[in-house]
Amino acid sequence: MNRRDDVVDELAAVLLRLDGFRDEQTRTVILDELADETGERPNAEGTEPEQQARSLLIDCVRHPNVLPTLAALLREFHGDSPDVDRFTELWPQVDVATLLTRRERDVLRGFLRPWESGSWRGAFALTASLVPESPRDLPHAVELLEGLVLPPGSVPPLIRFVLALGDRSAPEDRSAVLRWAGEVAARLQIPVTRVYDAVDEPLGGEDGQLVLALRIQPFLPARSEYLLSAWLGHGPSRWVPLTHEDDPLSLDQISARVDDFVAAARDHDDAGPSRVEFMLPRELMNLPVETWSVRRPADGAQAALGELYPVVLRDLERQHDPEVRALWHEKWAWFHRGGGNTLLLDADEPARDEQELALRLRSALTVLVGGTSAWHEHSAAVPPEIDLALDAGVPVMVWHRRGDEESDRFLAGLARTLVAPEEVARLPDRIRRWRRDAAEARQQSFVTSRMALLWDDPEYSPVDSGDFRSPL
Repeated sequence: MNRRDDVVDELAAVLLRLDGFRDEQTRTVILDELADETGERPNAEGTEPEQQARSLLIDCVRHPNVLPTLAALLREFHGDSPDVDRFTELWPQVDVATLLTRRERDVLRGFLRPWESGSWRGAFALTASLVPESPRDLPHAVELLEGLVLPPGSVPPLIRFVLALGDRSAPEDRSAVLRWAGEVAARLQIPVTRVYDAVDEPLGGEDGQLVLALRIQPFLPARSEYLLSAWLGHGPSRWVPLTHEDDPLSLDQISARVDDFVAAARDHDDAGPSRVEFMLPRELMNLPVETWSVRRPADGAQAALGELYPVVLRDLERQHDPEVRALWHEKWAWFHRGGGNTLLLDADEPARDEQELALRLRSALTVLVGGTSAWHEHSAAVPPEIDLALDAGVPVMVWHRRGDEESDRFLAGLARTLVAPEEVARLPDRIRRWRRDAAEARQQSFVTSRMALLWDDPEYSPVDSGDFRSPL
């Protein structure tokens, strides 16, 4: 939390400790006198006393002389006391720029009222990557956005936020929002065209791709804790940060957070993410993330993530290995130029020479690995077939997490169908449909229910988007 918020929180706590202010009748008298002396009567929104006190203070500091007058009235009603002294000491430290006039705020409040129980968090995340805390509710979101300091002439995040909501509203509401934004921009001497250019395109882009990407990084060696980051993206360079954890989490804690991120994606698009990507370290490359539980959008019932959305794995380590990264980029470009070189490996073969296997992987773009029942005899380390393929820059891999003869036959048949790039491109959604069919048939023993897919696009990644603060 930033310094301004710390001060506002403490001022609110002081108000709530004052007996006279806690009493509704006395508080009404104080606010009546405040209105008589300043011409302004601050609004207190929210359902909890803490929210109301904070809202009242924020509204006070938007108008000249209101907060110091309130401090003087508190002393008149409560006398000299440590709490009144503390309020008098703190209020000059609150410096909130007045962005909107009272009339503009009243118009905005009327427009936002229908959104209070709606899906406004998607628009907030899209426009508020600099906000360091999660808003409790819509009025708090407006407060956070209004408090952001920006260079003169730039479009305030609050206006971007309102325009994003307007873009999702009925045509008559959207027209009213555009007029409101134009009037505010004219008063702030911001070119109206710049404001209208700030209306964000709907997430998803031309191809409808809304990607939810999660990065799970090791915290310390030999520790089963990880650092979590998450983004929403639609295009190679446009990513909305959802979280960036500084405190390590267990895998159980991370899996419990996924439903929140999927909900954020649904705020942007009712259909949810077009793809869910997990950037994993090698030690977790066989982690069954597609089985993690989330709520169905229709009825709220629990379902496996991989039954609802295409779930793919990505290699975290080669993001930062210049040599492997160059090879990986080259193979991805080769794949998009029409390459369709698919290689089927058998992990259950007698020990082979790694140099010979690396040679076979040199030209492979898609690798399918059968014989994975042998992996259960290994340690927790990444199986060598996956490790070598990742180091060879292979961008697409398929394997079964609990292999047997049936899964090996299935993968051999799949390899014969992946002769063209367009067939490989269908893999994320095909595997999702296979997982859903297995779930609907209540047959977790189906071969397709435990299929893993590595789909690693080096051109579509949030890791180069820089540091950020989380809005969620």
